[in-house]
Amino acid sequence: MVARPANGPLENGGFPMHVKLANAPVSWGVDYADDAKNPPWPKIMDEIAEAGYSYTELGPYGFYPTEPKRLASEFQSRGLTVEAGFVFQILHDPAKTDTVLDNAARTVQLLSAVGGRYLVTIDHISEERMATAGRRDLAKKLSESQFEHMIGLIDRIADIALAAGVKPVVHQHAGCYIEFEDEIEGVLQRLDPERVGICIDTGHMAYAGIDPVAFYERHAKRVQYFHFKDIDPEVHKRVLAEKVPFLAAVEQKIFCPMGVGVVDWEKLAKAFKTYGYDGAANIEQDIDPTISFDPLGDARKSLAYLKSAGF
Repeated sequence: MVARPANGPLENGGFPMHVKLANAPVSWGVDYADDAKNPPWPKIMDEIAEAGYSYTELGPYGFYPTEPKRLASEFQSRGLTVEAGFVFQILHDPAKTDTVLDNAARTVQLLSAVGGRYLVTIDHISEERMATAGRRDLAKKLSESQFEHMIGLIDRIADIALAAGVKPVVHQHAGCYIEFEDEIEGVLQRLDPERVGICIDTGHMAYAGIDPVAFYERHAKRVQYFHFKDIDPEVHKRVLAEKVPFLAAVEQKIFCPMGVGVVDWEKLAKAFKTYGYDGAANIEQDIDPTISFDPLGDARKSLAYLKSAGF
């Protein structure tokens, strides 16, 4: 559980809120380290700081320099503190196990070296589940053996993180096999809450028809970290009706700056005060960098809006 503030509850029964608002390479379209579409990493680091952020994430392993002293120096020179890194890998296929664990080990080693506190584990998107993103009625489930392998692998990733003093958290995502409410609840039931926490992604939950505020209120004791994301309600309605695959929905700008989408940010801010969340939240906007976007401008807009909403 995220620690309660040392100065205790407020007179109205809630807690003071101190949330570290971060941003990261994903908001510039960086999901994979070797993608030719990626903007240069120094530009992204510069713009995260320029947009007004003091906190950030590591991004996919290998996008930023992987020599710890150099990377720490690059962050420090821009006034940035690293909060988290992620493993975005196929979790249900036994043939991928070595690749997944190698990626986790490398990420944790670098994350720990630069002071990061959380490792976010995300099941990778798949063609068949991207085709049914947001549509529980059409989505194919994993077999029992695939599900059991996934649970075991998440637990092994947790071992790697915990051994390095990093807190593992599991993240639900549109277009993968941990997408819908019954799927994330099923995973959480099988994992030890003392070992594996939750990273709530508000946008991906909304995409899958999950109310992120209600989910947080049910699981507040286990939620360690947040990805703040929002989705355009009109685009969402259309892509569900037309059965648009996940990546095509990203190209159609389903993800938008905070405050112009479906997430009730003021309600979430009140829930944070009620339950005493004082951790970090990474502001994200999934984009295709080949399409005309303004990630720097959007990062500024999202930060300004969230501050106005009570964060």
